[in-house]
Amino acid sequence: MAFDGGAVSTEFVASTDLKLDTVVPSASQKLPNLRLLSFSDLATDIDKFLSAARLSEKKAAWLKLRDLTAELKSKSEGRWDPAAGEPWHLTSVTVVGYQGATNQVIMKVDPSPGVTIIHGPNGSGKSTIADGIRTALAGSTKWWTSVEQKSSRSKLEPLWEKLHAAIDAEKTMAEVVLSRRGERLALSCLIDSDGEVASHDAEWTLPSGEVMSVDLRETAWNHALAGHPPVFAYADIERRVQQSKDLREYIENLLAFGGCFVVLNDRVADLSEKSASAKKCIDDAVKEAKSRIAQVDEVNGKLDPAVSVGVVNWPTWISDIDAWLEENQLSDSGGFLPQVTDKHAEILTAALARTGDAFLSIDASPDSVKRKLANSLRGFHEHVMDLESPGTECPVCESEQADWPLRLRKSVSELADLEPLHLEAESSLIELKRSIETEMQQVISVLRSSTVPVVTSQELLDRVQSRADGLCQVLERYGCQPTSVARNFFTELRSLLETRDWWRACVEATSLSAFDKQWRLKRRAAIEDFVSAWRENAEVAGEYQLWKAVSVCLKDLTGHLRDKRAQDFTALAGGRVKALLDDAGIVLEDVRLTTQRAEVRVQNPAGQPLSLAMLSAGQRNAFLLAPLLATIESGPFGFLVLDDPVHAFDEIRVDRLAAVLAEIASRRRVIVFTHDERLKAHLMARSLNYNSWAISRDLETGVISLESTDELWRMLIDDAEYIRALAPKVSVNGYLNETQIIRGLLRQAVDIALHQAVVRNALSSGRDVVENLASLDSCQNTLARFDKAEEVIIVPDGSKHPVREAKVRCGVYLKTWNNAVHGTPIEKKDLKSEIDVARKACMDLAGS
Repeated sequence: MAFDGGAVSTEFVASTDLKLDTVVPSASQKLPNLRLLSFSDLATDIDKFLSAARLSEKKAAWLKLRDLTAELKSKSEGRWDPAAGEPWHLTSVTVVGYQGATNQVIMKVDPSPGVTIIHGPNGSGKSTIADGIRTALAGSTKWWTSVEQKSSRSKLEPLWEKLHAAIDAEKTMAEVVLSRRGERLALSCLIDSDGEVASHDAEWTLPSGEVMSVDLRETAWNHALAGHPPVFAYADIERRVQQSKDLREYIENLLAFGGCFVVLNDRVADLSEKSASAKKCIDDAVKEAKSRIAQVDEVNGKLDPAVSVGVVNWPTWISDIDAWLEENQLSDSGGFLPQVTDKHAEILTAALARTGDAFLSIDASPDSVKRKLANSLRGFHEHVMDLESPGTECPVCESEQADWPLRLRKSVSELADLEPLHLEAESSLIELKRSIETEMQQVISVLRSSTVPVVTSQELLDRVQSRADGLCQVLERYGCQPTSVARNFFTELRSLLETRDWWRACVEATSLSAFDKQWRLKRRAAIEDFVSAWRENAEVAGEYQLWKAVSVCLKDLTGHLRDKRAQDFTALAGGRVKALLDDAGIVLEDVRLTTQRAEVRVQNPAGQPLSLAMLSAGQRNAFLLAPLLATIESGPFGFLVLDDPVHAFDEIRVDRLAAVLAEIASRRRVIVFTHDERLKAHLMARSLNYNSWAISRDLETGVISLESTDELWRMLIDDAEYIRALAPKVSVNGYLNETQIIRGLLRQAVDIALHQAVVRNALSSGRDVVENLASLDSCQNTLARFDKAEEVIIVPDGSKHPVREAKVRCGVYLKTWNNAVHGTPIEKKDLKSEIDVARKACMDLAGS
């Protein structure tokens, strides 16, 4: 134990002595490899379906799926993905305030192949470390696969769900460090007080020394974890797999379809959904447009039953909106225009003629100043009569004439014969003004608002508008009196409105604002939203049927891959089931997955079908463990973590599992957390390369501690001492005598201690363990291995070099022990002293 700043920290190294170039071949290596599918794999299968397709629609769909796969492959190339490449090896685990760990626990692991056994009673912290590894790898406290989350108020809330944040923990964190050939991947997971993951960081150090952060969600990492889970906890899986659909999910994840398939599936689903959504948008717009056109037709049909504009044609799918609009005479669009008819010209012409006649009548009366001022005098007289006291001073000549109002009345009365003429002129101007503001303005409005080119010149319209505006302003100012100013504007306006150009303008306006045309404009306005929806969505919606067919093709591809991989899975898992349950006669015959359930065929010793419900607890555990052990070889993880893998196992099952794990450990590091001494004993008996640690937890403080137990080099030296005590005399029988056996054990013991010293020093110095061990294993004899280890191991300046100390202590014994392994006859001397020297040398190396 080490104390750092008041925080209790436990650190240990799990190591092995197996040489990296000593790989035991496995039967599973000859079986199918369920690695994650790549885009190239998918493209190969798609091409097979494409070549077998006969219908053009089917060929188009498969071709679309192949093109999409190629596009996704192109986009994925060059991306950094830690799930690709050689397997990652576990080098260290750190948990702080996680589950039952109130202290900081640091576990350093030898990444080379071998077995690490961590044994201790229930509640000692084994699952804390195992779950910490899984949480740090996945960035989630949940199982590898998705699980429906129940509300805390739900009666279905899991009763035994783990609490991942330790009580009163200031910080909850789980971290693992992985390595492979000069690369380092640190995964750190921070957990909040509710036990949920607050952040998950991945820092990837490349061989060049460059460090970069990786968003694992953008890689195939989580798919690799689901397809090749490197952590197995029977209690967790047994709790999750309760129904056939749960077993289906568990097995389907182990089929390892992988991120490429998921990306392709999601992309097809996304594009299909967008196409369906776009088509629905157009379909809804069509439905609304039909309803609006029906309303327009109903209203306009009643206005003029004699007019018919034809029925709008609505095909199943409109491929060209402009052609469809042209076909249904709906190309023109614009605002609603007033309807100009022949009556507009007639009314305006009549108003002009009447006003002209009124002015002529006035002009035909006797001419005098008094007559010319008749209207003004009459108005002046009306104002005087409204006065209470007009006074005696004439407002014209400013003379005192008390009777000037009477003289004014007499003058006005003498003009009575002119009043009808002026009243007619005033009435005609009022009518003309109204006609200008209505009929004339509607003609101009139609011509100016036309969306198609018009023949009438804009200059004519501007001149007419200018004269009309001038006349209307004068009439507004003088109350429609036939003044000379009004006469001048009238004359100019009439000269324009009685030309042939204006007549053609009226005819053109009448044509543009015809009732049937207005009807069609209203139709066009009614479908404007549909036209906009079509232009916005038609390109995507046009491929709706194609994407629908592509989805069917993808479903066929999924079924093909599921069946093929299930067949491969059956072969792989069946081998592991046989290895674990052969003595019970239980055979895995077939595994088939449907969309809802898993159909697993198992036979009993009599060859009869066996229901999974008939398996014992131990057999069920073995049955769930077998698939994981079968598929771990295909994934990107060079390690396997097992938490309580022998639940309800009998002695035979424990031994069979130990045999399987020892075989797996020849190629990867297997870390076993167990309270079962049987498994520990069987693994130690079957594994030449193992180390064992005892784990315990203080019930009051929650501090987790680990201590090394039964180091292999120590056991080998004890065996040598035991043989020496039993055989004091040299035997002449057998291939090797007792002296050679003892010295061979001593040579193997110091070699193992040397191996462990290299591993510990590489881990503590941050060097590549695999590379250092490969360098060590390149040496063919003990002396050369000591020299290489002395070169590889780095110690601080001024410190004693453990390898040099051990080498000096052993002296000539190193050569003696090395020769004994090869059967060289050597005289027996003081074997007890040799054993003592070897033990002290191993202790020197163990302290490095």
